[in-house]
Amino acid sequence: MPRLIVILSFLFAPVLAAQAPGRGDLSVRLLAERVPGGIGQVVLVAQDKTTEPFDLPVNHLSDPVVAPARTFGVRPADAEAKLATVTLPEAGRSFIVLLVPAAEGGYKPVVVPAEDASFKAGDAYFYNHADKTVIGYVGTSTFTLPPGRGQIVRPAGPREDTFYDVAFGVRDATGDRPLSTTRWPIETRVRAYVFFFTNPTTNRVDYRAVDEYLSPPEAATTP
Repeated sequence: MPRLIVILSFLFAPVLAAQAPGRGDLSVRLLAERVPGGIGQVVLVAQDKTTEPFDLPVNHLSDPVVAPARTFGVRPADAEAKLATVTLPEAGRSFIVLLVPAAEGGYKPVVVPAEDASFKAGDAYFYNHADKTVIGYVGTSTFTLPPGRGQIVRPAGPREDTFYDVAFGVRDATGDRPLSTTRWPIETRVRAYVFFFTNPTTNRVDYRAVDEYLSPPEAATTP
């Protein structure tokens, strides 16, 4: 399967320790569709709480970070400019925060509950950040994503009990055109995040995928 924040804090403002979240902690893992040059490391900020700086990844999820509150800001570690404001759902303690570039600058956060029972190993979360509708299938599971929408897709109908036929396309006023055809293996310990976006170089819809490897207790065989 295809497979921004030290802020200028007050002297005595508490900094959250750079450690793995404990049981019951509110935690997040971040993934950016892209990171403009010069941002450097980022921190999470809520009132007088600031996390340790960490890298904002684009090719994998960040390590879990203890969230300072259910609503927090994302800022560059060496500047006060806010990159995003994230509000987590009231229910749940562990979340994935996808950061997609916003038209007005900074990021638009897309929050996915990490322990959502409907998002299992083998599934993919598709997010369409392009300006055209994206269509496709994974095996016999089909999807249609208008701009600015996300959806969990569970593959179905594998071939030879080994892989899924996968195809993506773009729909606009002129009709449908193919974007990609490939195969995805059946996965039992991986789920994926797929970004569709307008490539700034070609000005055409493109996509990329990032895998999340699940620990054995979380992994489940795809039905």
